[in-house]
Amino acid sequence: MLRQVTRTGLDQRPVLPHSAALNAYLMTHLADEADEHVRILYLTAGSRLIADELHGIGTPTSAPFSIRTIAARALEVRAMKVIVAHNHPSGTREFSRADIAQTLALDHALDALGIELVDHFIVTRSGFVSACAAKRQRGRSTPQVAPALAMAAAR
Repeated sequence: MLRQVTRTGLDQRPVLPHSAALNAYLMTHLADEADEHVRILYLTAGSRLIADELHGIGTPTSAPFSIRTIAARALEVRAMKVIVAHNHPSGTREFSRADIAQTLALDHALDALGIELVDHFIVTRSGFVSACAAKRQRGRSTPQVAPALAMAAAR
């Protein structure tokens, strides 16, 4: 029931990357999973939700992430924006090297198709972290996913 209630907040207005509605939705759907789950939100140019899909379920330490499948589905549903979210059952709120590599590759693939990767969130029981927010905290104002992750990879 709670999952349906949090979805209602996303269906009725534009999905903003750092809105309370999106935060509640991601926490409800991902925070308590024992294995990593990857969810993809496909949005219109006006940030309205077209589809929210469970992309894959993995193990406690990794999850499947198919750039080709995500890009193809974005084209199929005519999405202009995409949000990626996955959980870390370990509680670690940092992007792993695999998370960074996959997100950079997805950002490049979607960009080539004219689709914006709005953000990538990691969700844990204690909260979540955003690639774009991490970049803004480092003093840069433009919220682009690829540079934020590139900075994280350089650490």
